[in-house]
Amino acid sequence: MTISEHPYAAVPVEVLRMANWTEGPPAERDALLKDYLGSLERMGDPQAGDRRLLDECLVVGLMHAAPEVRRQAQAAAARLSPELAADATGWTLGDPDETVRATALRSVAGAAGSIEGEAGSMGGAAALHALLASFGRSPELIASGDDVCVTATDARGLALARSLLSDTELVDAVMADLPMPLSADRMPNRLSLEGMRLVPAGRLRRGPRPDQRSPWGDPPAPAVAEALVEGFYMDAHPVTNDEYDAFAADVTERGHLWCHPDEPRDTDHTRSTVDDPRCAGDHPATGVNWYDAAAYAGWCGKRLPTEDEWERAARGDDHRRHPWGDGFRADQVRGLHSVTSADGDGGAGMDRQEWLRRLGDLPVESLPALTGPVGHHPGDESPFGVRDLCGNVWEWTSSRFLDGLPLAPNFGTMEPGDLWGEWSAEAAVRGGAWSSPPALLTAFGRAGKLLVTRSPEIGFRCVVSEAETVD
Repeated sequence: MTISEHPYAAVPVEVLRMANWTEGPPAERDALLKDYLGSLERMGDPQAGDRRLLDECLVVGLMHAAPEVRRQAQAAAARLSPELAADATGWTLGDPDETVRATALRSVAGAAGSIEGEAGSMGGAAALHALLASFGRSPELIASGDDVCVTATDARGLALARSLLSDTELVDAVMADLPMPLSADRMPNRLSLEGMRLVPAGRLRRGPRPDQRSPWGDPPAPAVAEALVEGFYMDAHPVTNDEYDAFAADVTERGHLWCHPDEPRDTDHTRSTVDDPRCAGDHPATGVNWYDAAAYAGWCGKRLPTEDEWERAARGDDHRRHPWGDGFRADQVRGLHSVTSADGDGGAGMDRQEWLRRLGDLPVESLPALTGPVGHHPGDESPFGVRDLCGNVWEWTSSRFLDGLPLAPNFGTMEPGDLWGEWSAEAAVRGGAWSSPPALLTAFGRAGKLLVTRSPEIGFRCVVSEAETVD
């Protein structure tokens, strides 16, 4: 029996109100959520009786469209119905909103006593299944930590996955049950140049120059070492929260006129960080996925940059390592050293495993600040006058991570959770974030993220081809 089959008299009105709420002011949502959670607590009383109804009412929150409702429902499920929480582990760890995934990771790790605790934790099989899917279904990649971890939530998931992988029987059972990746599909106004900088046509040498030292964060040598990049204009700064929120409000009023045709059904372009007071209006817009970024770009008459365009804007004609020059300068970039106590060199000597350890231990929820204002560092400017290209937030590009070709998603009516592990659904992100070490805060470092991911560490900026601006 589902909740719709229960007699209305049996379903608390607070649950029905929460189920029917789709949009409105945060205060309205929070009031409904408080009443909903209170009704769950009353149903969780051993004297209340109907555990099946409790589970059905918990599912209302676990599957709700609002991330904050999903987060609170996860915590309630772990406390009131551990068996349901275990069954729900697969969907919660596969949630495209990283703040929701972080809550799920804490619940699963807490049931084991700690992230390094017993592998046979609550929902161990479902948890490992979801984590393997999100990390590319490769125990080898998880063991190394290469290419799969760029955000704090990634680091926590990686630590939990490593713990679960120590149980060989669990691994064998889960690996046998993993489906094959989805087959990849082939690639089938209001424009203003104010606040943009011209990047003239020129040659790009991809990756580090032969004379530049290559630490662990550098990408492998590209298959094609050089490329000719046509001229384009690029936003001088990442899109800010104020700018993005104006777009989201316009979509609410006018509809999805600028959106990518493949975006998930019933998409709400509200950023997932909209209620976080640490994300000020002049900070880069975060909590937005690739579809959100592409829709904003279309709204502006622009587009997302390719990887080659992004890298040329950052490196200039001398192919420098950082936008400001070849040497790392901790005072010119917002990285992990900006939100934690780090060595005087900004942690330049930190290796990958030490970074993953620090990132996994980072109390993201209690940090006083994550992102910083755009344009904050006066010397952080590329040869073409583009700023904030390294640090603060990773930036979405229009390129596919695996091969650098154009990302042309065509996943139809598939649910976002079905895309985990699908290589053709991974977009390249560039530049590093407030959670990144110096090794990733370069003009050619890159990583891949599933295009439905919403993270407090990923933002974007836009470009327009120079040819499109000529009358």
